[in-house]
Amino acid sequence: MSERARTPYILLGLLCHEPMTGYELNATIQRTVGHFWQESFGQLYPTLKDLHARGLVSMSASAAGGRDRKVYTITDDGRAALFRWLAEPPQPSVVRSELLLKVFLASLGGVDDLRPHLEAAVRAANAQITHLTAVRAAVDAEPATEHQRRCWLLTVDLGLRSAEATRAWAERALSEGT
Repeated sequence: MSERARTPYILLGLLCHEPMTGYELNATIQRTVGHFWQESFGQLYPTLKDLHARGLVSMSASAAGGRDRKVYTITDDGRAALFRWLAEPPQPSVVRSELLLKVFLASLGGVDDLRPHLEAAVRAANAQITHLTAVRAAVDAEPATEHQRRCWLLTVDLGLRSAEATRAWAERALSEGT
């Protein structure tokens, strides 16, 4: 697998919980890691095909409701590949923030060019806080081990703290007359 590709590991990790179709994997990504990791739907099926070709997942086909369904299951080799990757230190994240780019480039204009971006940042942070608070409640209700729940809640906690920090930063900038 490519050193930079993370999609295979997300899929392998989710398949550790239960076999799923590509559609179910996409829905699970949106419901679980979607608040901090985005995957394109168009990338899932080629990645599943590659994982199957490498023997990291098995695939069984069935017909349900007149449609062909391909259900993927992680193999022992897939589980081993996932745990090797989990043991490696994470690569540095590349930050791409359109908000910060616009704030930086707002220096070319006037104060009125900056204010709408900061106000929008406050609204977006508030929406993110509301969403992640609901996610936290859903995680608390999930049947899981204490270790699983703790790991999942740690990701939600960082998202909440990041959104709260963004809101505080934007509100401070607005109060300073930016």
